[in-house]
Amino acid sequence: MEPRQKTSKKWTALPEEFLKQVQGVFHESFAKEIGRGSIEVQGKIFPEEILVRVSYKEPGSIRPKGFDISVAYKVPKDNVLKLLHLAVDAGASLMEQLFTSEDDGDFPVVWEEVQFEKRTIYVKFTTVNSGLESEADRLLGLAEGDDLADGDWDDDDDDGPDAIKARLGINPEDEDLDTDFDDTDADEDGDDGDDDEPDDETPPRRGATPPPKKKTKH
Repeated sequence: MEPRQKTSKKWTALPEEFLKQVQGVFHESFAKEIGRGSIEVQGKIFPEEILVRVSYKEPGSIRPKGFDISVAYKVPKDNVLKLLHLAVDAGASLMEQLFTSEDDGDFPVVWEEVQFEKRTIYVKFTTVNSGLESEADRLLGLAEGDDLADGDWDDDDDDGPDAIKARLGINPEDEDLDTDFDDTDADEDGDDGDDDEPDDETPPRRGATPPPKKKTKH
């Protein structure tokens, strides 16, 4: 996945267990639409950007259809964990549109700014096969002899992988993501109670007000 912000170089992947939980909820929420197909969820956390991809793949197809969602954030003003769930909620709303749409061409194929739950986010339609992309990244990292996928992290970087995971409630040692949230946790993460923060914290919420579809002209 390519970030929206050109300054987003260093990143840490979301824990597999969390991604599996989100996939499971999507399968439950869209069981009829998915049928024998599958949902794939990926995510990266950059020092100032959250990037989430949600895509649907039909049975026997290698070409998925889905969306990349980008949310910018600033520490300590923003609660990163809440914004992560906001991105997943946006993905659910976009997938609901996808399942009811008759023309994929109505979705933006370049980053489109939209308002979602009082927050500015960016979305774009994608048909990239995440599995093949991840394998290519892995092979590239091995070929170069460096961990290119995670960027060039400095040992004394305040926004290094451990710091970012800590803001998400992830224990750097066990890679678990704390998905049991309450207001106390939000305050400890630096949430200042700003009205721009999303109120809901349980992903994904089908039926939320979706970002508008807009056909992009080239």
